[in-house]
Amino acid sequence: MDAAMIKRKRYVYLFVSAASFLVLGLVYAWSLFATPMATIYGWELSAVKVTFTICMAAFCVGGLLGVQVLKRFNVKGAVLLAASLLVCGFAGTAVLAPLGIWALYLCYGVLIGCGTGLGYNVVIATVTLWFPDRTGFASGCMFMGFGLGSLTLGRLANTIIEAVSLDAALFVVATTAAIVFVLLALFLKRAPENIGELLGVEKKAEVVADTEAEKRELFKDPAFYCYYIWATILLGAGLVMIGTSKQGALELGIDDAFATTLVGIIPIVNGIAGLSMGVLFDKKGLTFVMVLVAAVSFISSGMLACAFKFGIDWLYVIGCLTLVTSYGSVAPIATGFARERYGAARFPRNLAVVNTDIAGGSLFQQGVTSASGGISGVIYAAMTVFGGIAVALTFVITRLRSSKKAK
Repeated sequence: MDAAMIKRKRYVYLFVSAASFLVLGLVYAWSLFATPMATIYGWELSAVKVTFTICMAAFCVGGLLGVQVLKRFNVKGAVLLAASLLVCGFAGTAVLAPLGIWALYLCYGVLIGCGTGLGYNVVIATVTLWFPDRTGFASGCMFMGFGLGSLTLGRLANTIIEAVSLDAALFVVATTAAIVFVLLALFLKRAPENIGELLGVEKKAEVVADTEAEKRELFKDPAFYCYYIWATILLGAGLVMIGTSKQGALELGIDDAFATTLVGIIPIVNGIAGLSMGVLFDKKGLTFVMVLVAAVSFISSGMLACAFKFGIDWLYVIGCLTLVTSYGSVAPIATGFARERYGAARFPRNLAVVNTDIAGGSLFQQGVTSASGGISGVIYAAMTVFGGIAVALTFVITRLRSSKKAK
């Protein structure tokens, strides 16, 4: 297989994988299903919202499970298993939800969460290895699909809910997931072991660096724990904003129509941020993008705190849109960190572990919100402090990464 053929094939894989991430991104469209379910089945909305917490925990479990599935059943088997979990989750929710809220927790929370995590990790870990020269770009393209899933397929599902029924929307999503992931299973292959050499992008120094990176043990590496705290803070800040963006806008007297538009813009900015930061990672390196993203999170949280303190609505809008760029940048950075710091040999496993920061961010967000009494200004003031900690951690991670000794 020559370099020209590899380049053609890998962009086909990337395109199909980005399309599959639109389906995976539906996990963030949960709010579109939550209220109709609570209304139809007479459940308390607070009890229904527990589903998303279960879903995020299952996402992490699915990512870790994907590592073992990938080893045992190869890429095709892993992708088909993810498809099965997603189809059973969406269709099962439609069929079994009338039996009780436990069915919602099992089907939407566990099955969809696990299927999303498994699919996310397997596809990211497989496709990015086809791009040893453009890892950030590849992961950014896929995350852009992930970020836009709730805006595209999510809006389609919402239209079907309003025009037909909730069950019809769930079955449409299940069918879409089956079609997209079966096609992906037919197309997607593992990258050749020597792809860097075949593409002419692997230099002797890079081979040595990768060999040294593979000697590091993730759980024995202080840089991993510093990174994990860093990512947890940034994800937590982003989740606070995403979950309360419309409510915060209304608190500041912003018109309801504009507040709704803001909610629609956020996923677009989120997706674009993932791609942009991935490209920047390829050009400037991990240290540069981590410093930039942490600084943006710190400044944005400060803007939001000031917006509530002084009642400045336009500052709130700017703060939301800049903070979501920070949140959307974490996924491609996670891929870059796992690949660069720990090498290619155990990349799927290391990426799955690093991506459990999603659950960490969710728990952190809930903890800060609860401790702040749900007061928006206090929440963002706290997040500003933590944002400063994230900036400091960036320099600690840089110092640890500069060490020549393999950990």
